[in-house]
Parts: sequence; C-alpha cells; structure tokens
Amino acid sequence: MNPIDGLVPDWRALPGAPAPGTELCQLADVPADNGLERRFGPAGSGFSVVLFRAGESVCAFVNRCPHAGIALNFGDDVFCLFDSDGQRDVICPHHSALFRLPEGVCHEGPCRDDRLTPVPLAVEAGVVRIAPAR
Repeated sequence: MNPIDGLVPDWRALPGAPAPGTELCQLADVPADNGLERRFGPAGSGFSVVLFRAGESVCAFVNRCPHAGIALNFGDDVFCLFDSDGQRDVICPHHSALFRLPEGVCHEGPCRDDRLTPVPLAVEAGVVRIAPAR
C-alpha cells in the first residue's frame, strides 16, 4: 500500500520501477494537451509512468487503470484528455473510466472512487525526476 494514504499500491513495489531520483524528462517535454509516457525495463513487462500537465506543474502516475490493469494510452504517447467545467480528466480507452487530474481519482466508470497510482515528482531547473525517497 501507498505509505501516504494507504489506498493505492506503492509504485516502488511494482516490477521494473525506477529508483527515486531517476530523470524522466524536461518539463518542456510534457505537452499541455496530452500525456508523456516513460518506460523502464523489458518491453511489455516493465514499468510505465505517464506524466500530465497540471497547470504550470506536472503530475505522474503508473500507466495502468486500476480496473483491469491496462495502460491508459491508445498508442505511444496518445492519451485522451479533456477539460470540463475547469477540470481536466484522462479517460481509460478500454472501459471509459474518467480520472480527475491531478489527483488521479476515478469519478466515472467501472472503478469509481479507485485511483491511479501516483508517482511523486521533483522538478529542478526544468528537469523532471522521480522524487527522492524521504
């Protein structure tokens, strides 16, 4: 379980999870209208993290819907995001679950009230890294 809130798995326990401090990208690489996926480990069985813009900041989650364990993207770096009433959602392309960003909570669909597994970030001098362990 996540040591922060006890509700979602701890990303660090997942196979292929990169070490805290691992560089993911430049902040400018994260698009305002899509997600950016970074993969670690063997193709198909490694760890995948997705980054999304949240205003001027960025948030990240394990790229896996909690409903069926399926990736949130349609293809390489192709995510379905939309804004509604000043809120931003990402849609699971397989079961149409809606996850509110930057919190990652499902507010519509088969996994309502579940949440995406967050990956903590640190941004310094425009470089996005997985936050160092506390």
